[in-house]
Amino acid sequence: MSIFIPTAAAGNSLCLATFGRSGELMGFFYPGLDFAQNIREGMPAVRVVDGDHAGTFLWCFDEGWSRTQSFQSASNVVTTRLAHRHFDLSVELTDVVPPGQPVLLRRIVLTHGPQMGRVQFMHYFRMALGDVDYRNGLQTYPEHNAVVQQFRDIAMCVSADRPILVQCGSIKEPGNTHVKQAMVAGHLGTSPQSIGRVEFAVGFQPADEPRWEGMLVMAGGADYASVMPLAQELASEGFEAALRRANERVTGHLNDAGACPLPEFDEAYERAVISLHDLYDETEGTFIAAPEFDLSYELSGGYGYCWPRDAAVCAMAAQRIGRPDMARRFFEWSARTQLPSGHWFQRYWLSGAHAPSWCVYSHQIQLDQTCAIVHAAGVFARRSGTSADAFIASYHPVVEKAVAAILEHLDDNGLHRPASDLWENSLGSFAYTQAGVIAALREADEVFGIRHERTSAAFRDQLRDRLIETFWQPSRQRWLRRISPEGHPDPTLDSSVMGLLDPWEVLDPTVPEERALAMATLNGVSQDLRSSVKGGGAILRFENESYVGGGPGCVNTLWHALCRLRIATTASDPQERDDQIDLALDDLRIALANTSPTGQLPELIPKIDYDYWAAPHAWACSLLIEAVAALRAISERSANLFDRQRSRVRRRAPSH
Repeated sequence: MSIFIPTAAAGNSLCLATFGRSGELMGFFYPGLDFAQNIREGMPAVRVVDGDHAGTFLWCFDEGWSRTQSFQSASNVVTTRLAHRHFDLSVELTDVVPPGQPVLLRRIVLTHGPQMGRVQFMHYFRMALGDVDYRNGLQTYPEHNAVVQQFRDIAMCVSADRPILVQCGSIKEPGNTHVKQAMVAGHLGTSPQSIGRVEFAVGFQPADEPRWEGMLVMAGGADYASVMPLAQELASEGFEAALRRANERVTGHLNDAGACPLPEFDEAYERAVISLHDLYDETEGTFIAAPEFDLSYELSGGYGYCWPRDAAVCAMAAQRIGRPDMARRFFEWSARTQLPSGHWFQRYWLSGAHAPSWCVYSHQIQLDQTCAIVHAAGVFARRSGTSADAFIASYHPVVEKAVAAILEHLDDNGLHRPASDLWENSLGSFAYTQAGVIAALREADEVFGIRHERTSAAFRDQLRDRLIETFWQPSRQRWLRRISPEGHPDPTLDSSVMGLLDPWEVLDPTVPEERALAMATLNGVSQDLRSSVKGGGAILRFENESYVGGGPGCVNTLWHALCRLRIATTASDPQERDDQIDLALDDLRIALANTSPTGQLPELIPKIDYDYWAAPHAWACSLLIEAVAALRAISERSANLFDRQRSRVRRRAPSH
């Protein structure tokens, strides 16, 4: 299966749908957000039945349409609008995933002029339930106005609020299949069932009114007996009721999250909050990195998994936006998935099963992931107030086991033994990972009370001194990226050194010498790792980046903005504070200029083929949430501080 890059993704923590620019249904992940991807093709179309253009068949992905797509404000409801360039015909598709059920509702509005005669909306489906293309079963049930496809313990029912015709088929050759031919000819309803590699199409009765509206329902479940009543119930309930329930869910999340102090970033912040919720699996209690779009690993190793480090960042962001329950459930998940060694696997299926991975040998583990979980658990406890004691007591065995594993991976020279870096790109001892070790030992000591010689402040100071002596090069005012497994210094510039400031806080910006080092670190990253994209220069992961054409990272640009804000919060000089805020806001603007077309934050900004990569990305969303929290903290200290930025945005507004 080829790469598919969605323009939008929406879910409800039980299922996740992804969409293309023309309203194609690209993905429907159920029963988990990571697995299975049950859709291969889901394409809307219109057939002109009579009138001046009788027999014309139009796929909505045809280039004859102009199209726009957006989320409704403060909502995860997606609206796609298509207007044909040559015919007096328009299509509006509105997709909603209401809470509490694994379902998708699609409202269709057709508008056409009198010369078009009657028009008919159709929708093609090629599903591969359980991610299996073969051995699926497919039956229509005209008496229930429904079609059901099933494989093992996954079933999908498609129904509607108006009568539909259904054409089933079995694909022998890819391309212009029997069902697609029936759609073009307008001959639906002649084949009621099929097995194997199946396909089907649904079509409403032709409409002659100038504005026609209908609704499709797709419901997931374990079998025919459960999905059909659910689909029928939703079809009877109507679209507006489902829309209202979906928006009530999102409104509650946004109210919990609090406001952004700068209206310029309101919409992006709300989208990040919504996306983080949609990427959280309520059943399992953890996060996926991004909706999967590369099922066969053609250009990547896949994204629809849980990386413990990424999820730890998400858990801290969830706590920021008033959802400590999500964070707590992640730590419960991490306790279940901890390896006997005390470490964590590189990445997991959300169920806790080990996912396909690279970094599995002892000299290739991602040590930073183990450090990230211990560090995040400490931060979570520090922020938890009166409920912290119970969490500390319950999580203590997990931390104790992890700390033993971390210390086992320390060499006698004070550096961690060879491991993979956070980018899964190279092996060695890294400045970022060394800082993560120090941060994890600090939380173990100060929060969880795991106190012995090798978690003490004195020992951590030794590790910190070793970090700076080994990796900082005063002559070039830059950090080494790593010491290779063979002991060679690698001067490659790497943005991960920002981790010394955030999240690891190994550099204390309230101490003048360390503040100077932190500033030099950020200045070096900004000067050396910029790459031109829309809106300015975004931050590369590292020098000579080659992945997806060598494009920079939205994640890294947001990370740089967050670090600038960390510096701003501790500035004693108002001018320095304002300068750092301005630099941070510029980075935020660059990141937001390179989202998906519907405003969802990606991981990367490619230089080939695609404008964005892996959106919405949970780590990117979490970094924006943390940046807004930092802006909020700054504004609370100085009530009028952001007046200048607000007026600057107002002055620029007419040119948008």
